[in-house]
Amino acid sequence: MRKLRVTVLGPVRAWNGQVEIDLGPARRRALFAMLAANANRPVTRAELIRALWGESAPSTAAGNIYTYVSGLRRSLGPAGGMLRSGRAGYTLRLEPGALDADRFEALCEAAVAPAAAGRPGQAVALLDEALALWQGEAYANVTGLFADLDRHRLTELRIAAAERRARLVLTGGGDDALIADLAALVRDHPLHEPFHELLMCALHRAGRGAEALDVFHAARRVLVGELGVEPGPALRELQSRILAEPAPPAPAVPVTPAAVVAPDVPRRGRLVGRDGELALLRGLLDALGEGRSAIVWIEGEPGIGKSALLDAALHEARALGHRVARGSAEELSSRIPLHVMRRALHLEDAPHDDPARAVDRVLGHVRRLTAEGPLVLAVDHLQWADEASLLAWERLAALTRWLPLLLVATARPEPGRRDLARLRRGVGTRDGHLIRLTPLPPSDIEQIFGRTVGVPPGATLRSLAPLAAGNPLYARELVTGLVAEDGVRVVDGLAEVNARADEMPRSLLDTVRASLDHLSSGAREALRYAALLGDAFAVAEVAAVTGRTPFDLMADLEEAVAADVLVDAGSELAFRQPVLRRALAAGIPAALRPTLHRHAAQALADNGGPAARVAEHLLAGPPEVDEWLVGWLVAHGAELSRQAPEPARELLRRALASHRLPQAARATLAALLDGPDR
Repeated sequence: MRKLRVTVLGPVRAWNGQVEIDLGPARRRALFAMLAANANRPVTRAELIRALWGESAPSTAAGNIYTYVSGLRRSLGPAGGMLRSGRAGYTLRLEPGALDADRFEALCEAAVAPAAAGRPGQAVALLDEALALWQGEAYANVTGLFADLDRHRLTELRIAAAERRARLVLTGGGDDALIADLAALVRDHPLHEPFHELLMCALHRAGRGAEALDVFHAARRVLVGELGVEPGPALRELQSRILAEPAPPAPAVPVTPAAVVAPDVPRRGRLVGRDGELALLRGLLDALGEGRSAIVWIEGEPGIGKSALLDAALHEARALGHRVARGSAEELSSRIPLHVMRRALHLEDAPHDDPARAVDRVLGHVRRLTAEGPLVLAVDHLQWADEASLLAWERLAALTRWLPLLLVATARPEPGRRDLARLRRGVGTRDGHLIRLTPLPPSDIEQIFGRTVGVPPGATLRSLAPLAAGNPLYARELVTGLVAEDGVRVVDGLAEVNARADEMPRSLLDTVRASLDHLSSGAREALRYAALLGDAFAVAEVAAVTGRTPFDLMADLEEAVAADVLVDAGSELAFRQPVLRRALAAGIPAALRPTLHRHAAQALADNGGPAARVAEHLLAGPPEVDEWLVGWLVAHGAELSRQAPEPARELLRRALASHRLPQAARATLAALLDGPDR
């Protein structure tokens, strides 16, 4: 028998060997989750009822439990015998380590001994393995009393494990990724003081004392604003120590040769394409040397090359002898007033006082710099800048009328961000320059392929250029992923791909999905299900598979259109690039896709959709033949045979192979399969 595996550290899912199991509707899945969390011990019907309904159980709850268990046994298939009934209740048999939550707790426990014995590296490795088991919020697709309680318990264990890991790494001297890891933990758990403390320590050790103090002030604002309390003794003592002690020298960063297959680092001489945009920026730099100022707003989707274009322009500025101030906003610093502006202008040691006074101080500093000569002030990733930095940028834009200042910002589209929309409009009203980066042509993508691999691309590698959708980051991730999977070989001095390499590497799928993280959760969910339907789809189809009303979906779909993920295709919407749809569709569990396709087919048919479109979803749905499918084929088989002969033949053969097909329907469908119009 194939091994039954269960995950709850994320969506609740189960597998028979490598085959994912469809656990069914929400309450049936919740029941399975409780049995899995209590594996190998009986769970009474009363416990299950309370776990699923709390104190509001319906009169039919006991019968529903029986129905859910029966459905689960059918879904488990060969592993159905692992779900047993007895006088004491229901028991799900799992082998040791079959539940990811059990493995997580065991690995955390195993890390205790090496940490106590002075082997932090071994302990960190065990904690890394434990934390890697998490795929999102525990019990992410399950509700109910038990799920809520166990989710809280597991989340606390996860936080504790992350804190232990960070302390072990910090005790060992830290590593390059520690500050970024801690910043992410602070962002995700802003009320957990130890994460703020550890981030302050890591920054101070790296010689970034001013940023460490920024973290303290940000933590204080959160704690006072959310809980009405001041930081605890550990944070206050650490702040005092940082203020009293000079920061240790920043550790030397080892320089290692770049690997041949390493992704491009955007810099002058490595920019591909964008000749027109770079020429515009060169002209503005020349004009700046003559005392003429300007404002530039560079926008585009994630990975499209905004930062690379900015770096190339700043290289030109330095070559012309202009003074350059560059800051890059970070998501974790969005709560720290003027963080990006102070870093760009080297004002980290300025007092942390009222934000309005601090903005005035920034403007005064820029006036002094421009009095000495032209200045290029650039802010990368402006969408992550704090409110005070956005105010400073807006006021500096107004000053470009009188100062020799080239003010540049890069930002990705952020639907719903009125503050960014206001700044963008201000660029236009001040005769500034809006540069919208569009996808690169295939020839440029092929050039990126060659630079990434280290040799010119051959015909088979060039044929994959459309998968990158004109996005430089996607192009690099595509090739880097293929190289990592041994999908690229050099033949006669050209990089070629293996026959199987038409599949998108996981690294590219992950990168594309990550580029959509700025969308709301509702928009991402709607897009995932829309992706299941094809490159183009109707709103009614998305409503069918999500169970939401078209009216409820409109705000999320409009957000996706505003973000340039979807485009208007007449009576339908369409994904701007196929790579977006493929990446999103891959995020839907394979076991759920057939059921969703069947729902879409029935909804389309009910709404009078084209027979060929209904057939697409039926063929992608479950293979079972039921009364609805037979009735639809009898009514629409002739129409389908004219619109899409091959799908029609496949569906008719599938129906005729069923032993339950009524005789009258069998005769009709057989005639359609063999009829003259075929």
